[in-house]
Amino acid sequence: MKFSAVRLILCAAVAIILSLNATAQVNAAPTKAGKIKAVAITGEVFKQGADGSKVKLVNGSPDTALKETDTVITGKNSSVILVFANASTIKLGGNTQLAIEEFKVDDPDATVDMASYKNRATDTEPGVSTTSLKLAYGEMVGDVKHLNRDRGSSYNIQTPVGAAGIRGTIYRIVYTPSSDGKAFFQVVTTEGLVVMKGLIDAEVPIAAGKQVEVTVDIPATPPAAGTPATTTPVTVVGATEENKQVIAAATTLITAIIPTVTFTPAPTPDASGKTSPTPPPPPVPPTVTLTPGAGG
Repeated sequence: MKFSAVRLILCAAVAIILSLNATAQVNAAPTKAGKIKAVAITGEVFKQGADGSKVKLVNGSPDTALKETDTVITGKNSSVILVFANASTIKLGGNTQLAIEEFKVDDPDATVDMASYKNRATDTEPGVSTTSLKLAYGEMVGDVKHLNRDRGSSYNIQTPVGAAGIRGTIYRIVYTPSSDGKAFFQVVTTEGLVVMKGLIDAEVPIAAGKQVEVTVDIPATPPAAGTPATTTPVTVVGATEENKQVIAAATTLITAIIPTVTFTPAPTPDASGKTSPTPPPPPVPPTVTLTPGAGG
């Protein structure tokens, strides 16, 4: 009896340990860099590397492939759409600077056909991802597909006045500093939920159809960690018609352009370490139609 009880306890302990290990593996943050592409480029758009090098982006060029540590900078009256391999997209407006601080996925070689993501309510990202962006100035409209948050996915945007946690949504963020030492800051949600942290002492949830708008003082020196960006009362109000129209126009453009984007595995190197170009698909044989002869 004693031996059976001990054996039962040991089996239960092993089962618990295996279960905890499995949960840890499922919820482990991804560690491999994901693919990003810049498309629908208009005007002056540049990619700046971690070493400070800057390249002008042109539609269809190899330079439109982006990676972690890249910063995208747009000029006046310019725009670009960034497509991420977790099926999320961002449209940057003019006079904007966005740094891609981290973009990790669990399977960087997965094929992601953006044309298959048509329903924001039901389409889920293809795996698990970690996205961390930093908006230095400008404006962005994002379309984030349903995140696998229960498996560890996260999506955050850092701004000079706090961090926005994206929960799978359509949103707009504007941060425009001026020469008088102040900055206009706005967050709008049209689908899903955005949670602002650091704007005031408490978190500010911004639900669908709502927005927050505030003017803040730009500090002469960076504030200490945990210091609220403003003591001005922050009120969540209904989204303005202007914001709704701006977001609708951006998401319409995104919907039109993303079917042209597909992420595919990188070529596999051969024994010499070289990669061969992907062979073209075999030609489709012409269709031959046989018709009865006139003579019978």
